[in-house]
Amino acid sequence: MRPSLLRNGVLAGFAMGSLAGVLLASPISSRAATLSFTINPVGAYGGEPSITSDAGGTLYEASLLAAAAFRSTNGGVSWTRGTTNAFGSTGDDCLSTDQGLSVYLCNLTITGVGATSVLQADAYKSVDQGNHWTHGAGLGGNTTCGTSCSPFGVDRDWIDATIPPGGTTSNAEVVLMYHDFYGPSHIWVNVSQDGGATFATASDVLANLSPSAGAGDALALADTACSTVPAGVKIAKGGPHPGRVFVAWIAADPSSFGTGCNLSQAQAFHNLFIAYTDPPASGRIGAAPTWTPQLAFDAGATHDSSTPFVGFDIDDQGNPYYGFANNLNWDPTCGAPLNPQTPNCEYDMYLVWSPDQGTTWRGSGTSSGLIPGSAGSPSKVNADVGTHWFPAIAAAGKGLVDVAYLETSDIIPTDPSGKQHPGGCLAPGCTSTDQWFLWGAQASLVDSGGNPDPSPVWSRTQITPSPMHIGDICNLGIACPPTANRNLADFISETVDPTGCAHIAYADDNIANVVESANQTAGCFSLNVTVPELAWPALFVPAGALAAVIIVVRRRRTVGTLA
Repeated sequence: MRPSLLRNGVLAGFAMGSLAGVLLASPISSRAATLSFTINPVGAYGGEPSITSDAGGTLYEASLLAAAAFRSTNGGVSWTRGTTNAFGSTGDDCLSTDQGLSVYLCNLTITGVGATSVLQADAYKSVDQGNHWTHGAGLGGNTTCGTSCSPFGVDRDWIDATIPPGGTTSNAEVVLMYHDFYGPSHIWVNVSQDGGATFATASDVLANLSPSAGAGDALALADTACSTVPAGVKIAKGGPHPGRVFVAWIAADPSSFGTGCNLSQAQAFHNLFIAYTDPPASGRIGAAPTWTPQLAFDAGATHDSSTPFVGFDIDDQGNPYYGFANNLNWDPTCGAPLNPQTPNCEYDMYLVWSPDQGTTWRGSGTSSGLIPGSAGSPSKVNADVGTHWFPAIAAAGKGLVDVAYLETSDIIPTDPSGKQHPGGCLAPGCTSTDQWFLWGAQASLVDSGGNPDPSPVWSRTQITPSPMHIGDICNLGIACPPTANRNLADFISETVDPTGCAHIAYADDNIANVVESANQTAGCFSLNVTVPELAWPALFVPAGALAAVIIVVRRRRTVGTLA
C-alpha cells in the first residue's frame, strides 16, 4: 500500500510558483520489465471511466452514471465516493488536477427544451477531494447554456488546469476543449483565469492558427473541415515551455465530405493533429490565443484510428504522446464481402511522440512523414494477433510512457472504407462472441543518453485473467446500430502516479459488472525529483515547510531503472 504523497498542501502552497513543474525524470535504459497489476472495484457500473492522479498521489475516477468522483488515497486499493454529486445527468466525462491539488471534472449536458435543446460542455471544480463542486460559468457568467455556451452543440470534452508562477488554485488557468457537432466541425476552447469560476467565450482554434504555420495551417483546415474527434487538452507544467497548452484531435480528410461528417463517423480518421500555444510574459494565455498546428502522423486513407477515441498525454517536460489503434496494414481484400480476415486486417496498438514539445514527431525508426515534422512510422505496442481497441495512455518522464488497451484474439471484419463492421461479424443475424481482455504495456522511448530510441522495447501483460467483456464493441458512437454492442461506451483511461505506477480505469460488464481500477504493483517507472536552483523569493518559506518538502523529495526513488 502506498500512502498519498504531499497531501493536504504539504507541497501545494510551495508549488504554486517555484516548484510547479520541476519534477524531472532522467533517461532510462531500454529494457523489458515484468509488469504486475492488482484489480480493485471502484463503484457501480458505468461506461467511459476517467482516472487521474494529483501531485500528492490521490487518485480520482469518474464514469457515466456516477455523477460524482471517487477518490483513492492508497494507490487504488479502496475508493470513496464524493459526498455530493457534481451534476444530475452524465455525458462524456474527464478529469484533471492542478498543482494545488484541486480536481476538475468535465461533463456533457443537454440544455434547453425541445427544438432549442443542444448539447453543451460543463466544467466543475472541487477543492476538497471531490466532496463538493462548483460549476464554471460561461459567457459573462451565464449558467443556462453550460460552460461552453456554444450555438452549434458540442461533443467529447476535455479539461486541464495549471497554476501560473506566483498564483494559487483560485486563479489557476483552466482550459475546456471540445469540438462542435453541428457547425464547422472545428476544435474549440473556453479559457478561465480565475480557477475555473468563470470562462471566456468559446474560441475556435482553427480560426486562430499562426500565419507562420504555412502548409501545416492549410492541411489542418482542409483535413478537419468535415469530421474531427477531440483527443485531449494538456498544459505543460514544466520543461522548456511551461504553460504551453496543447490541443489534440484526429481527423479524416476532404474525401470524407458527403458521408455525414461527425454524425456518421463513416470515414477513416487517419490524421493525428496537435496545435499548441505559448503564454506571453504574464504566464497566461488569452481568451482567443493563436495556435501553431502540427500533423503528428498520417496513417493514410482506409487506415482508421477512431476506435472511436485515441489516447493523448504529455510528460513532465511538456513532450506530447499519441496512443492509438489502427489497421495500418489493411488492404482492399480486408473489406471484401465475407472475406476471411487475415493478420494484415487487424487493428494493432501504436504510439508516436514528440521529444521536442510538439515540433517534430517520431515512432519507430528514424524516417519522417511526408509532411515536415510528422512521424514516418509509429511504434507498435502489441505483439499478438487480434483486435486491439480503446487506447489509453499516461506519460511520466521524458520518453517514459504507459499504454493500456482492450484485446480480443478475433480479427473484427471491416467494410471497404476500412471501418469496423457494426456488430463485429458479417453473417446476417450473427452475434459477436469476441472475448475481450485488458492489457497494460510500457516502454522507455529514449536510450541511456536521453536520445529518442529508434527501436523501443515494449513490456506488456494481460491484466484481466477472464474476459471483462464478451461481444461486439461498436466504435461508431451514436451511429452504432441497435444490434451493435455499446455497453462499454467509448473509452478506458489511464494515469501514472508520482511513484511511477500506472492505474487504469475500465468498465467490466462480464465478471463483476462494476467499474474497476487496475493498479500497477511491479515494473513501475522509478521517478526522481530534482529541485533546480530556485529564485530568491521562493526560498523564503517557513523552515518546517521546506523541511517537509525535502523529506518528500528524498523519499522518491532514483530514475534510470524500472522498479
